[in-house]
Amino acid sequence: MVQENNLNSLWGKLIIEELIRNGIDYFCISPGSRSTPLTAAIARNKRARKIIYLDERGSAFHALGYAQSKGIPAVVVTTSGTAVANLFPGVVEACQSKMPMIILSADRPPELLDIGANQTINQTKIFGMYAKWYFCFPCPDKNISPKMILTTMDHAVYLSLNNPSGPVHINCMFREPLEPDEFDRGNNENFYVKDIENWIKTSKPYTYYSISKTIAESKETLSIVSEIIRMEKRGLISVGRLRSNYEVKAVLNFIRKTNWPVYADITSNLRFKNEINSNIIKHFDQDILSREFNEKAVPNTVIHFGGRITSKRFDQFLNQNKPENYIIVKDNPVRYDPVHLITIHIESDIISFCESVLKTIGKGNNNNIFKNFYEDKAKKVQEIIDNNTKNEEDINEVFISRHISKEIPDKSCLFLSNSMPIRDMELYGQSSDKEILIGANRGVSGVDGIISTATGFAAGCNKICTLLIGDIAFIHDLNSLAAINNIKIPLIIVLINNNGGGIFDFLPVSKCRDIFEDYFATPHNLNFEGAARTFKINYFLVETNNAFCQIYNDAVKIAKDRGESSIIEIITKRDYNLKLRRRIKMEILKMLEL
Repeated sequence: MVQENNLNSLWGKLIIEELIRNGIDYFCISPGSRSTPLTAAIARNKRARKIIYLDERGSAFHALGYAQSKGIPAVVVTTSGTAVANLFPGVVEACQSKMPMIILSADRPPELLDIGANQTINQTKIFGMYAKWYFCFPCPDKNISPKMILTTMDHAVYLSLNNPSGPVHINCMFREPLEPDEFDRGNNENFYVKDIENWIKTSKPYTYYSISKTIAESKETLSIVSEIIRMEKRGLISVGRLRSNYEVKAVLNFIRKTNWPVYADITSNLRFKNEINSNIIKHFDQDILSREFNEKAVPNTVIHFGGRITSKRFDQFLNQNKPENYIIVKDNPVRYDPVHLITIHIESDIISFCESVLKTIGKGNNNNIFKNFYEDKAKKVQEIIDNNTKNEEDINEVFISRHISKEIPDKSCLFLSNSMPIRDMELYGQSSDKEILIGANRGVSGVDGIISTATGFAAGCNKICTLLIGDIAFIHDLNSLAAINNIKIPLIIVLINNNGGGIFDFLPVSKCRDIFEDYFATPHNLNFEGAARTFKINYFLVETNNAFCQIYNDAVKIAKDRGESSIIEIITKRDYNLKLRRRIKMEILKMLEL
């Protein structure tokens, strides 16, 4: 007779093996008892790559970062109860940012539900609308064919990857005993696995799914778009998050051929390209732009590729000036029209769209007046930023972002925390010829899980990673420092400590002085040398711009030579940084009006 723990063990092995056969081989495991059949199967599978993440919340964000860099899901494995609930923030971000993820949660058997059993909650569709698909495996049963397990896992992988990508949740009920036990290799086992004999003899998944690509086949649509491009003298290209280097290359070819100015979002991985230097739009202030400036700056046609734009200023600019044509090209049906201006929505594989259109448009429009206008303004913006930072003695956040964009090692990666770090890199980063992969959690734009996402991003990239993060986000995810030495990839954490939430200084509530400091800025009066020491990470404290230049270079050298991570803590003053940013902004706006 097949014993219960034997069957638990076998089902766990089949689940994990089928994931690996589908190319999903990276597992984020948090300790727990009910998930023993899954954890044991991963631990004993030599092809499984794994990281032990002490808390589930960080584990989900780590998997999210891995998906950002690799484009394929990691597998998050949890025990039952609140362990599953702790995944929720990472699952929501994965859903909103269209990142694949596979959740394997262990669960109590049905007879323990709703009777007050310990560590038991109702895990059915716990992630609601934020999981693309939910399936609950019943307790292992010899009357259920093992084919069901394999085909279910194949379908889960397909759904997670198929556009729009996202998280899928597989709930696995197990009865005790949970400890792994081997079959007797007798007739009972042979009888149970008879249905999958052919699968056992191969290394392929039971069901092969072809991931579909949406091709813009409508000749009429392509003809309309091509004609617009050929005739347009005031065209602008905007680019959000792109899913692969192949998409980056395709969009770059499109930009070169059309010869239009470009707004490249920080998440597009085009932002640091020297040839993409017309990014002055992010410096616009819609309240004071003059009619004369708009007459020169407003595009008649906008073509947008990929995910959404980080900066709301871009949408405000378009909403104020309403281009005649606003064409969006992306590979999924999810609505993206924040200011209700889209005139043509093309659901297509971006690569095939660019190739199809470029065959029909001929050479780019030779009238470069519009592009030259943008490039001239962009050059002057860079001069203003440099003039306002190079001679500043006090350490400031503008300089930090600008220096990182200049000095980050080639062929490394950069992860940007939400709140001010990503905005500062958008506003003040400088282009270069370096090949830098950039990650950020812009689906929901929360400050939670940033360190853990960066560790997953670094693990997926397998490259030195610089993380630019603020103090509040750092506090939110302190426990994820435990994972840094486990990933074996050095992380350089540039920690801006301005003693609170610096972004609130830019909001109208900052004028309410009686409540602002305690309830919004929330000063904590902490430094983080002790945290670095606890988690055995190199620590540096920076007090000047010149010191930061040297220490960042030292941290890069330590990462390259010794493979060690570092925390560079920079103590800055919120009021000083606010004044500096406003000064730069006013000088740019004055220049734009000339």
